[in-house]
Formats: sequence, C-alpha cells, structure tokens
Amino acid sequence: MQKDFLIKAKEDIFYEEKHLILIIYDIVDNKRRNKFFKLLSGYMISVQKSCFESHLTESEFEKLAYRIPFYIDKEEDNVRCYKLSAHGKVYNFGSEKNDAIEDIVIF
Repeated sequence: MQKDFLIKAKEDIFYEEKHLILIIYDIVDNKRRNKFFKLLSGYMISVQKSCFESHLTESEFEKLAYRIPFYIDKEEDNVRCYKLSAHGKVYNFGSEKNDAIEDIVIF
C-alpha cells in the first residue's frame, strides 16, 4: 500500500523531487549576517552556527539562490551551497577561499 502511494506521487504532474541542500556561510558584518540568517530561516533549519539545511525542490532552491547575492558583500563574504543528490553540485557565492578542499566525499 505504501509503495503504491509513492509511485503515484511521482507520477503526479505536480510532483517535484526534493534535494537535500546544505548552506554554509561566513559573513563578516553582523547586520548583513542577521539579515542573511532571517532569509535562510524562511527556507531552512539552522543546524549549526553559520550552517543551514533543508529538503528543497529545484524551484525553491533556485528562488533562494537568486536572492543570496543581494544579502552579501561579494568582496568580504562567502556562501557555499551544496546540493546533495546522485549528481551533487557545489554553488559558491562571493569570495573564494584559497584553502578550499577540491575533492569531497560524503558517506
């Protein structure tokens, strides 16, 4: 019974797959950081200082990702978005850190 429900849900034209999104940020200015925290709180759950996660549809993630550059100073701040799925991608907004890890393995 449960499996039938899941199959039907995926066949629904309104069904949109969700991805686990992880956002980690380093924002220098307290005022900008508080505004950014409020933005993320509308979409996600704070799991650590400067770290949010949530299951979002592609359209929800795109709306959020579009807004991020308006909340940061691209010269001082850094926001990293991880879209965790079979074909995971990393989205980086703002200044690039030189000590970034190139290969990431998630278990």
